[in-house]
Parts: sequence; structure tokens; C-alpha cells
Amino acid sequence: KEETAMDKEAELVYGTSLDSQHTMNVQDPRDDLTLAQATVVMQTVVAKNIFATKTGDLVSISEARIHTSETTPLV
Repeated sequence: KEETAMDKEAELVYGTSLDSQHTMNVQDPRDDLTLAQATVVMQTVVAKNIFATKTGDLVSISEARIHTSETTPLV
């Protein structure tokens, strides 16, 4: 019998220069990740402007969240 698998990712949501949003997904974040740590990372990404997106430059922090999903095999 196969066991249920849990997947977790940090979702970092930015405001963009084209008045839209862009989400970056980071697989398997640390269990003890804090909002303060995520905010520091996101501020650095905005300040360095190193990612090009179809929705414009990343200019602000909108949200940081942890998303979990569960997969249960049927067969």
C-alpha cells in the first residue's frame, strides 16, 4: 500500500511595474521559515531587480505564504 505524500512550497507574491502580480514558488522550504526571513529575501529580490517577468519588474512585496498539498495514490 502506498502512503500519502505531502508537498510544500513557499509562494512569494510580488507587485509588478505593469500593475500586476507575479508569484515565485520555492519547493520544500524549511519548516521553520518565518515571515521575517521571507520578507528579507523578497526585499533583496526587489532591490536587485534580477528577474525579468512578462508582467513587468518586481517592485513591491504583496504576500508570502506556505502552500501544502497532499497526494493520495488510488492504484
